[in-house]
Amino acid sequence: MLKDYIQLCWFKGEPHDLPIDRKFLWINVGLYLLFGLFIQANISDPLEAFIQVFLEILITLAFMAAIVLKKDEGFYNFERFLTAILVCENFIYVLGIPLAFWFIFAKGSAAATFPIYIAAILISWSLAIIAYLLKELYEFNWQVSISLSILYFLLTYLGSMGFLMAFGL
Repeated sequence: MLKDYIQLCWFKGEPHDLPIDRKFLWINVGLYLLFGLFIQANISDPLEAFIQVFLEILITLAFMAAIVLKKDEGFYNFERFLTAILVCENFIYVLGIPLAFWFIFAKGSAAATFPIYIAAILISWSLAIIAYLLKELYEFNWQVSISLSILYFLLTYLGSMGFLMAFGL
């Protein structure tokens, strides 16, 4: 099952044909929390990191539910879409973990900016994957898919940071 979902990270496979398994979904939610906490805890304090990653998951769920309800498809593709996004995000997180170490150990050196550039590439790749999923699962055109993917990123990551700043956390 993991192989089927990982193929989406390379823009291969048909998202409509993906198997749905709630246990697999919950495993990926847990992994998303762990990877997110690991990366965020190296950037900020652990409590703030936990709240931010928890907010990211809530915003992700709300964003996807809004898309599913807007397309009047019920929740037919909701689990498939959520699992696909989480698997691909976890894959990107796994690739990003060495960057966190590189960034920490390279502080103050000439190599300190390279992890930021690589992280920007990983974020762009993540946005492209989400746009691909939106296009394939919900039959949006590319412009709408890319716009929704960028909106997802802004709401999820910047929205959770904004929420923490607004409440002084």
